[in-house]
Amino acid sequence: MSAHKLLDDGTLPLDFNERVKNLCSCAPNPPPAPDYQAAAEEKGAANIAAAKVQGKINNPNVISPYGTQKVTYGEGFDDPAYQQAVQQWNAGNAQHMARYGVPLDDPSAGPTAPPRPTREMFTAGDPDQATITQQFSPEQQRIFDLSNQAKIGLGEVAGQGTEALKGVVGRPIDFSGAPPQAGQSEDVRKRVLEAMMSRVNEDYGRKSDDMNSNLIAAGLRPGSKAYDDQMALLARTRTDANTQAELAAQQAMSSQFGLDTQARKDAIAETLMQRQVPLNEITALMSGSQVNNPFAMPTYAQNAQVGAAPVYEATVDAANYASDLYNVKAQQAGNLQSGLFGLGGAALMGGGMAYSDRRLKTNIQRVGNHYLGIGIYEYDIAGRHERGVMADELLTVKPNAVLMHPDGYYRVDYAQIGGRP
Repeated sequence: MSAHKLLDDGTLPLDFNERVKNLCSCAPNPPPAPDYQAAAEEKGAANIAAAKVQGKINNPNVISPYGTQKVTYGEGFDDPAYQQAVQQWNAGNAQHMARYGVPLDDPSAGPTAPPRPTREMFTAGDPDQATITQQFSPEQQRIFDLSNQAKIGLGEVAGQGTEALKGVVGRPIDFSGAPPQAGQSEDVRKRVLEAMMSRVNEDYGRKSDDMNSNLIAAGLRPGSKAYDDQMALLARTRTDANTQAELAAQQAMSSQFGLDTQARKDAIAETLMQRQVPLNEITALMSGSQVNNPFAMPTYAQNAQVGAAPVYEATVDAANYASDLYNVKAQQAGNLQSGLFGLGGAALMGGGMAYSDRRLKTNIQRVGNHYLGIGIYEYDIAGRHERGVMADELLTVKPNAVLMHPDGYYRVDYAQIGGRP
């Protein structure tokens, strides 16, 4: 057995180059590109299916003491025809099972086997269009009918009141008949003042004449200081009385002003009442009680959310995982080929074979698989850290690539395991 040597032009023999090419063919193939359009279309279909499921979950049939609520899909469902079709199919399926041992909906039954009946087959119109039918219980229906009758009667009475109200609402409000806000307050002030000052003025005139006579008789003439002082004292009493009369007159005027204001307010309120009473009567007639709708707020929580399967995202993640896995395997294959080529090449360049006896190796660690089905290892040998195969394993699959050296240890011809023979 001879090792390959370099040719005169510095290249390896052709058979070795072919082996190296075969070794490179052990690298993994790149993953195929995902069909992103198909994944997107599949996700769109999943969204539609999820929306249908969500719609059905959020529209339950309701049976309560107040009545029932039934949800149907499409324009109508032919239940008798559906039940008849189900019975016929079950009978045919039983016969098919007894004769062939498989049901009619089994793929082995063939394309001519009748399909299992579905509700969609007997639904007219769009099977995805929901129709909700609500029906009162007999008691609730009677209450509802009586309530409607009462509202109709009240509405008729309100119509009569509306006709009578036309002459009221269409006419502007006239407050001219209400008492004026000032009213008689000024007249009251004048009367009080005159009443209180009439006697004072009368007494003052008489006392003034008497004092004038007495002062002249006493020798005090008009224009003298003594005469003027005495007359001033008499005039002061009249001024004080006039002040008291003015205060009393003002109080009487304020009291009368309040009475006049209240009278005006009462008159205006009465006018507004006459206008508002017909409106209030019509409003009361039109706001009659009505029966509650038990389906307006069902106790079932209509908030279920159904998300579509993330088909597109899963496709992208799978593609990224395949690419990452391919890169890892390609790198491992490249490292493995580089190590094998280096070991085998070194042995060939040296004109001999490489020691590969397990007894000469330490720190052995398996790092990969050779295409011959044996392991690839990293180990320490002769003070070096190398990568290669084990001679005892190679003996079991390719014994002609292993040679027992006279020193009693195995050597491996790596040129022979660089590619398939």
